[in-house]
Amino acid sequence: MKRIFPVLVVLFLGYLGFSLALPLFPPLFLEPKHLFLPPETTTAMRRLLLGILFAMYPLGQFIGAPLLGKFSDKYGRKPILLISLILVIPAFIGSALSVLYVAPLFLYASRFLSGLLEGNIVIAQAAVADINEDPKTKAKHFGWLVSLSSTAFFFGPLIGGKLADSTLVSWFHYDTPFWCAAILTAIGFCLVFALFRETHTPDPELKISLRTWVESFTEGFKIKKLRVIFSANLFVFIAMFFFFNFFSAYLVNRFGFGFSLLGEVNAYLSVPFIIAPFFFGLFAKWWTSRESMRLGALCICISYLVFVIPASPWALLITLLPIGFFLAMGFAFPAIMVSDAVGKRFQGEALGTNQALLVFAEGFTALIGGFIFIWGNTLPIYVGAGAAVIAAIILFIKPPASAPAS
Repeated sequence: MKRIFPVLVVLFLGYLGFSLALPLFPPLFLEPKHLFLPPETTTAMRRLLLGILFAMYPLGQFIGAPLLGKFSDKYGRKPILLISLILVIPAFIGSALSVLYVAPLFLYASRFLSGLLEGNIVIAQAAVADINEDPKTKAKHFGWLVSLSSTAFFFGPLIGGKLADSTLVSWFHYDTPFWCAAILTAIGFCLVFALFRETHTPDPELKISLRTWVESFTEGFKIKKLRVIFSANLFVFIAMFFFFNFFSAYLVNRFGFGFSLLGEVNAYLSVPFIIAPFFFGLFAKWWTSRESMRLGALCICISYLVFVIPASPWALLITLLPIGFFLAMGFAFPAIMVSDAVGKRFQGEALGTNQALLVFAEGFTALIGGFIFIWGNTLPIYVGAGAAVIAAIILFIKPPASAPAS
């Protein structure tokens, strides 16, 4: 625990900084009164532009995550984590300036760079996998990652919504959450530099070339066990991010929620995220990680269908609880399945590929969902429910009996 504690803290600070901005974008893009987009921009175009913005951060991570994972396998976790942290600070500052000076194109670019350079998620997962071999212990420790990130998602949107509210403090503005994110990242850099002890011996024999990014996918898919797992994980992630990317916009359109209320709803959604990991060790006693995720995918589908039924916003107090619980499983168990399928040498690479699939799903759902959202407020959530069913079906495929790759 002492070895991974600094990384867990950095992961918490990273998620906190990222989630500060989550309540800002839907009102900023969808409500003409904020003047971030030209007043004559149509509702359909606002929804489409919002979807494209949501895609920028995961698009950057899609490119950067596999590379950062493989670099950490080659050079060690600590130096790569330090480099990624110091470089992401200017990207957050760029987002702050783009909002402050009403420069939408600059906001798109800065969000892309933030995703490209932020490697704390992959490296934290790899560090935890480095020191855990027992499946039950690994499930518990990966659960801690989800719990910490969920705690950050509880406080982040709640604080971010308030930091953007100038009625609370006169100098608060829409750019304030991004300045705070940059400060939190700087604190994380100092903690890693001072406290983190390397968990992985550098492997100079690993080759990194211009083909590394492509190879990080193709090599993983050459292993039959990983091929099935990655396919299922992709649909789990698609199901998750159709909801994450558009449930705030759904609430803005259906119930007229503003910055502050969206921050409170996002914080409330994170409560079951925080609680769920305490059950993961118990799940590991009953089922394999594959069986747990199969059940979780089916429950995601059911909880989505229930979510869109009530016409009163007060129903969110009930409908968001199961969604948060089962989505927490969708963050932990896909990574556990991947980690169990490979040996120590390739943990960073395999988990980096898995993270790239996650952010690909995040970006894909943002782009495609932007078009779907034009046709109906609830359609992205229904499509997400369908993706969850597909993931469960794939996980019914019998896994091969081969030993994990070393």
